[in-house]
Amino acid sequence: MGQDLTTQSQSGLQSQMQWAKLAEASDIIPDSYRGKPANILVAVGFGASMGLSPAESLYRISVIKGKPTMSAELIASQVRRAGHKLRIQKDPTSQSVTATVLRSDDPDYPISVTRDLAWAKSMGLAGNQNYQKQPMTMLTWRAITAVAREACPEALYGAGYTPDELQDIPDDVHAHVEPDTEPVQSAPVEPSPLKENCKHVAELMKQGGVNDAESARVAFHALTGRDITSTSELTMVEAEQLLSAPELVVSRTQQALGEHHE
Repeated sequence: MGQDLTTQSQSGLQSQMQWAKLAEASDIIPDSYRGKPANILVAVGFGASMGLSPAESLYRISVIKGKPTMSAELIASQVRRAGHKLRIQKDPTSQSVTATVLRSDDPDYPISVTRDLAWAKSMGLAGNQNYQKQPMTMLTWRAITAVAREACPEALYGAGYTPDELQDIPDDVHAHVEPDTEPVQSAPVEPSPLKENCKHVAELMKQGGVNDAESARVAFHALTGRDITSTSELTMVEAEQLLSAPELVVSRTQQALGEHHE
């Protein structure tokens, strides 16, 4: 019986590999997958876990800097597919967008995130051509992805960022701020925005009761859906999203640690 299952599994994998090798030569798939059957195989497998067809996986999932990302449309779809309500409020006059999620298991506690041009300027994005040509669209996508990461990270399967969000984060920015330490620098330099944000996040987590690596891991899992133990592992988007709701960071940290110790 076990041998039969192993044979079936190997046969299925071989079929998938053959399909990936055929697909890699297609001129209608995204450029990032052409000539890369292994990447196709991984993307299709990742999409399958979310209930996506192979074609949908290739067009709506991208790998940026070694991390899987989803289109904003797919993130919104995943939130609703999980049974949660996603509501969008737009104010074209002030160029502001607020996205709100009402979780199916906690409908009386709406979680909202607002994105506006002031936020875009603070993040250094206002000069981006997309923000100049279609600001409301860009702010809408950013509000949706930010609230989805905060309200229901489990629905995103670890791919809660869009390709442009990860591309906006410099490769050479790696802050290392432990929850119970100050940032250490080899030479006096101007602190980067990410380092400053991580420092503030660490302070909020201290207020919530984080005092060692294990409590940090528990808190980060509750806050980001990822198993990390240091603010050095936060992205710029994660750090600024946490700082947008400081009271929630403290309360969620306290709740997560309380449940962990029960």
